[in-house]
Formats: sequence, C-alpha cells, structure tokens
Amino acid sequence: MNFIALDLSLNHLVIILADINKIHYKNKIPVQRDRAGILFKNLQNIINELKFDLNSLDILFSTVGPGNFNGIRVSLSVIKGFAIAHDTKIAGLSSLEVLCRSFLNKHNKYICSIIKASPDFYYIEWFNQFNKSIFAPKLININEKIELPVSINNIVLVGNDVELLAKILNFHGEMYNIDSPSPESLFLVAKDNIISNNFIEANPLYLREVNAQKPSLWKNNPIVK
Repeated sequence: MNFIALDLSLNHLVIILADINKIHYKNKIPVQRDRAGILFKNLQNIINELKFDLNSLDILFSTVGPGNFNGIRVSLSVIKGFAIAHDTKIAGLSSLEVLCRSFLNKHNKYICSIIKASPDFYYIEWFNQFNKSIFAPKLININEKIELPVSINNIVLVGNDVELLAKILNFHGEMYNIDSPSPESLFLVAKDNIISNNFIEANPLYLREVNAQKPSLWKNNPIVK
C-alpha cells in the first residue's frame, strides 16, 4: 500500500512517501511563509525524482492538529484536492501522537506530548508505554494547577518548549524538546493506522476546554474521500 503523509502543524513541512515496509522519500523543511508553495514543490519532487504516479497512491494522510491553524488548513486542503483529482482515500493523523512517536521510549514511561499554543496555554495529551492515548487531548492553562495522571517520576515530556512546562511542574526527569515531528514518526503512526484499519477523519481538530473529545470519539472513524 502506497501512501503520502505530511505535517504542517508546527514549524516545518514534514513529508514522506512510503509503503508499510519502508520510506521511499522524506523531507523536513523549515517553513514560515508560503506553506502551500513549499508543499506543492515537494509533491512535485516526489513525482519528478521518483517518477511516481500519483494515481498509484492508496491513501493520503495529513496531521489534523492541534497546532498551527494555517498550516493544518493548507495541508488538509491539499490532500482533499488530490483526493478529488485522483480518487484517492484520505485520513488524518493526530499531531500530538506523531510528536509522541518522535523519540524512542527506552524506559517504558508514560509520555506527556505537548504543543505550545500561546504564552500561557499548551495542548497536551497523555500516552502510555505502548504509545496509546490514555486521556483526551486538551488545552491547559499553565497558570492553573496541572493534574498529572501518573507519578511525576514515571513520565517523559515531549514537544516544543518543554523546559517551561518542566519548570512549572518542578520536573527534572527525561524530556525532549522537539520543534516538529520526524519523518520516521509520521511513518510509524500512518503505518499503525493502516495495519489496524483505525483512522481519524481528515478534518481540523480544534481543541478548546469545552469541546475536547475523547480519543474513542475521534478515532475509529472511516476514511473519508
């Protein structure tokens, strides 16, 4: 099964062309402006360098958030346009889950995956030792008390600007400051979804305290065209 997966939810365009066995093309490029232009250029590189026929794609993935709204909107618009033009299936990926898979959890700890939303707010989701979500993704205010679902000695912080959250939690353990996911983490999450036939709809995930959804409600959805 051939697929393209991409992420524009943070500070880079991350894009891969792969099948479930290996990655055939990958790139990670800093982006500030013209996200659409950079994305189209990389899609053209896939076509030209690999002589790849987009009609042979089985599915297109894009992260759906949380994260940079403009980046998410661009990436979802692009895959939906390709889906119409090439009659290809599409599905979403959680930005927080992809970040969670961007490091090797050697000590089998619980993972707190975070994305800084603004100076006082973080998007956050908890994953167990097997990279499975255990709580709904939500938006937290760092000026309020932060409840931890497990012992602070049994967690890893992963995401952007983890140092500030670590300071607030008085956390001195394992942490990884990651400004964007790796191509390999995109591959792992997309591959897992294909194998398990477990997909997220390709629509933006807007996280607010009043409407954050449990993973069981926004996963297990069919692929949408």
